[in-house]
Amino acid sequence: MPASNGVARHVVARQFIKAWQVTLGLLVAALILLWLNQTSVRLYCQQKYHADCSVPGLNDNAAWDFGAQLTNAMDDARTAFLARLDDTPAPAPVGDAPMIAAEPAVTPAPVVAAVSAASKPKVAVKLTPLTIANLSTNDEVFFVGDSLMQGVAPHMANTLLKRYKINSVNLSKQSTGLAYPGFFNWPLTVQQTLEANHNIRLIVVFLGPNDPWDMPVAKGKPFLHFHSVDWEASYRQRVESIFELAKAHNVQVIWVGPPNMRKDKLSTAMAFLRDVYKSEAEHYGQLYLSANDVLGYHDDAFSPYMESADGKKVKTRVDDGIHFTTTGQKLIAERVMTLINVQNHDLTER
Repeated sequence: MPASNGVARHVVARQFIKAWQVTLGLLVAALILLWLNQTSVRLYCQQKYHADCSVPGLNDNAAWDFGAQLTNAMDDARTAFLARLDDTPAPAPVGDAPMIAAEPAVTPAPVVAAVSAASKPKVAVKLTPLTIANLSTNDEVFFVGDSLMQGVAPHMANTLLKRYKINSVNLSKQSTGLAYPGFFNWPLTVQQTLEANHNIRLIVVFLGPNDPWDMPVAKGKPFLHFHSVDWEASYRQRVESIFELAKAHNVQVIWVGPPNMRKDKLSTAMAFLRDVYKSEAEHYGQLYLSANDVLGYHDDAFSPYMESADGKKVKTRVDDGIHFTTTGQKLIAERVMTLINVQNHDLTER
C-alpha cells in the first residue's frame, strides 16, 4: 500500500506540473498576443467603453511600446510584399490596417486646421449651394456611414443600378463614426476611396449615434469632453475634412442628419450633431437632409410609427429606438433619391 500510495502521489504531482506548464504556456502566449496587438485592443476598448484603456504602468514604456512598433513593421512588410507580387507600388503605411489610423489624433486627415466654431470665418468662403445632385450614367455613388447607412445604402444602390445603371461603392460599417479615428478613420477612408475611384461623383453620408462621447486626443492625454468647445472644434474639423476632400475631387455630398432617438440623452446629442452637419453642409454649398423630416418628427418628438398616405400606421423604427425597420430604411432612401438628378433620364420615372 505505501508503495502504491507513493506512485499515486507521483502521478498526481506529474499531472499538476503538466497542468501548470500548460496554464503558464497559455498565459505567456496571451501576453505575447496582447503585446503585439496592444494598439488594436486599446483602440477597440476606447471605442467600445469610451475610456483611455491603457495598461496601468506601461504608458511610455519602451519595451511595451516595442510590441506595437514590431506589429506595424510586420504589417508594412506584408503590404510591401503583396504589392511586389502584384507589381504595384506599395501604399504609404497608415497604421495597423488599411484605412485605420494607428493612433487617434485631433487631425484624422490633413485638410483643415481646427478652430473654434465661434471664430470660423464661414460667410467669407461660403460656396454656391446645391439644390440637387446631378449625375450621369457613368458616375458612381459612395456611401459613408455606420449601421444607419448599412440599412439605407442597399436600397439606394439597388435603385441607382436598376433605374439608372449607376454603380455604387458601399463602405458603410457598423459602430463607426468620426469621434474615434483610431478605430476607423472615415476621412482617411474617403480620401483613399476617392483617389482610387475617379468615377465617384456623389458621397452620401449617414452617421452619428456612435459619436456623442468623450473623445480621445492622443495616447496618454485626457479625453475631450463631449459638447465642450474643444470637442466641437475637433469634431467639426473631421466633418470639414470630408467636405474638403469632396471639394478637391469635384464630388457632390448629401449629408443625412440622424433622427430623434428614443432615449432623451442620445436624442439631445443627435440634435447637437445635426446642427454641426447642417451648418457645415451649408458652408460648403452641399446638400443636407434631416431624417426627422422624412419620419415626420417635430421638435423633440419620437415615435416608432408614422402615418402613411392612406392613413395607416406603419412602423419605421425598431425596438432599440435607434435603427430603422425596412420601411423606415426605404423611406429615407427614397427621400435621398429625390435629391439626385440623373441626366438624360426622365424624372417622371421616379
